[in-house]
Amino acid sequence: MTRKYPTSFARLSGTLAFSLLASTALAAPLGVGTFTVPLPDVAYPMPVVENYTHQAGVAADGAEVNRYDRAENPVLELHRGFDEIWNLGDEAWRSGGANGDGALDYSNVEIVDPAVWAANMAYVLSVTGSARDDQEALEAYLDDRRSQGFSVIDGMGPLLASIYAAEAQAFTTINHTLGTFDPNMVLPVKEDDHGTEAGTGGESMQDFVAFMAMMRGPEGTTSPSKYYYTSPRPWRMSDTGQVVQTGTDVIGPNSFERYDSNVEVIPALLSARETRGRNKDGGYPSGHTNAGYLAAIAYAYALPQRYEELLTRASELGENRIVTGMHSPLDVMGGRTMSMAMAAALLSDPEHAELKQAALENMQAVMAASVGEETTIGAVAEDQPGDRWANDAANAALYRLRTHYGLPQDGQDMGQEMIVPMGAEVLLETRQPYLSAEQRRVVLYTTGVPSGYPVLDESNGWGRIDLVAAAGGYGAFPGDVTVTMEADMGEMYAADTWAHDISGPGMLTKAGSGTLTLSGYNSYAGGTQLEDGTLVAGTAMALGLGDLLVSGGVLEVSALGLDIAGEAAIEGGTLVVDLGDAQAGSTISVLRAGTIVGAFDAVTDADGNALEVQTADGEMTIVVPSAG
Repeated sequence: MTRKYPTSFARLSGTLAFSLLASTALAAPLGVGTFTVPLPDVAYPMPVVENYTHQAGVAADGAEVNRYDRAENPVLELHRGFDEIWNLGDEAWRSGGANGDGALDYSNVEIVDPAVWAANMAYVLSVTGSARDDQEALEAYLDDRRSQGFSVIDGMGPLLASIYAAEAQAFTTINHTLGTFDPNMVLPVKEDDHGTEAGTGGESMQDFVAFMAMMRGPEGTTSPSKYYYTSPRPWRMSDTGQVVQTGTDVIGPNSFERYDSNVEVIPALLSARETRGRNKDGGYPSGHTNAGYLAAIAYAYALPQRYEELLTRASELGENRIVTGMHSPLDVMGGRTMSMAMAAALLSDPEHAELKQAALENMQAVMAASVGEETTIGAVAEDQPGDRWANDAANAALYRLRTHYGLPQDGQDMGQEMIVPMGAEVLLETRQPYLSAEQRRVVLYTTGVPSGYPVLDESNGWGRIDLVAAAGGYGAFPGDVTVTMEADMGEMYAADTWAHDISGPGMLTKAGSGTLTLSGYNSYAGGTQLEDGTLVAGTAMALGLGDLLVSGGVLEVSALGLDIAGEAAIEGGTLVVDLGDAQAGSTISVLRAGTIVGAFDAVTDADGNALEVQTADGEMTIVVPSAG
């Protein structure tokens, strides 16, 4: 799968455990040893992955717990960074008084960080009202009223989404388009979705739909956090975040509070607002966003061929919560953060092991049968006419922005080392099945969101996870990496792309019969070894700054060739050169190194035709054959 991302990562520091490679007849890269990411010191009493059922008021041993108490519910604790932005100021409420009825005393509210709070509101104002066109209003309306499990299905792409919807019998009763529906028209009553969420399962998708039901279970509720933090919705706030009620409005049979606010809720959603009062309508974190991400992660787990696109679709749903005027960036950031922790907890629970495996097999079998034997799910996933998420670089950039929304960074908190929470590696379990759990932790470590952004740093790492970036492979090699991919295991095992500009001191060893593509401009210094399978150098700098040893397999390069800063030691294998538009009869340089020792067993073009090779003075050249 071809993945290209605009993100590059600085070299990371860490404690290395050295394990030098044995020497070979020719000079081999020595590397720097393995690198592991330790479990963090738990900043709260309980890791989420071991205590996620506290969200539903039940401990693992069945004992009742107070899910509104931050000392007993770890999900409340991972949101604690919100206190540094906005605070209810009610100590009795925070010290055991929080409950599902909502706070009634707002007289001591404190805007702790006025700059962040103002920037948070400014973003809302920038995407609502006159800044919001009719199509954007319609899409945001749909994401508000449809079930989130249905909304994010289209992240699969037009063809695969249609296959899934038909097989799983998934539908929505809210199917509006512009021209048949005006989102700028006030509805007398809210419209509810009477569809099937992610589907009924039909005859063919029972295992996956059961898995989705588990992933969207009662532990995923945002209610405890909403009631505990009890922050206002944007439409209740002035431009600087103050809350001043000015009266009531009557729409249809219901009355709604009116506030001094320039935030314009989509008119068709005015009747969908809470009627029970502010105390029953907390903004932080966004429940729709949390639910959208949980659903998208469930789909992506079973359909990793569309992993990045599904996660990007979830981020769009979060963005649409702001476009409606119902939520702010901070709310959306909190919803995404919670979903990372909850998804990891659910996927890590041993009780769900058989269910998640059955869901993966179910989805893959149905999709494989539907696309046919002449292609693969991955190939179809990459080439779907009308795919809104076909631009991988745009997806990655949008997703990264929506992790922090460009809110002001705290200079004192910038530069903190990435924290990878307990269990987080399971989120990449099917996307990078050829990596070990420890390796996936390093991937998360090297692709995380920078520190310093509001509410993310206090989440013990959950808020700084960027799953779209992580799906693009390592951002750096802090230590040596050996990847074994086996083509006969199919799909993600057979071929994948690491798309970042990979830095760091470590070495890469490619083993197994599968194909790994490096598409970044890499600067990792430990060198590269190709033992088996195919290693595709997508750029001239793909293999970094160290030595190269090819002892087997196939090395593929383009007509632009490959630059090796150190020594290239060739003990066999095959070099395949994609000649592209190279002129027949011309001589092109395909490998440049400090020195080149040894030779390939064969050098061919992409069609398997032998090429004439000469090697001298650290340069390997070929003569482009004439056509025919």
